[in-house]
Order: sequence, then C-alpha cells, then structure tokens
Amino acid sequence: MRPGHPYGKALRTAADALGSARDLAARLGVNPGDVEAWLAGEAEPPLEAVLDALDIIADGPYRRRRRRIRVAVLPDSP
Repeated sequence: MRPGHPYGKALRTAADALGSARDLAARLGVNPGDVEAWLAGEAEPPLEAVLDALDIIADGPYRRRRRRIRVAVLPDSP
C-alpha cells in the first residue's frame, strides 16, 4: 500500500483518535507491528481492520450515543 492511500489515512485518523498506533492495535486485536506496517505503507491492512477504523472515526470523541448500525458490513465467507 502506497503512503497517502485512503486506507492508511483512515487508520492514521483512527490511531490519532485513540491516542496511538498501539491503542489502535489493542482496539483491533492485532499485533502493534502490523498496525505500524500498515501506517508506514509497508503492508496492506485487511478490509475488516479498515472498516473497524472507520467505525472508530465515525464514533468520534464527542459522540454521546452508540451508533445502531455499522459503517459497512461484510458478508460471512462461505
């Protein structure tokens, strides 16, 4: 994934909203090294991680109520 890719921007925004890349990794339940590689553009994140990052952004620091729907839903794999 190239630097400046929209997925990277979404992950960076989510990490900033939570405080750090390590906090984002903890929220996503992934290795912090994976998040660092995604942010550096060295690896492409799984779509599920990007969608979770978008949910974090959509919730925002000032949101008072939890959203009832997710930004996007992936169908289960057969």
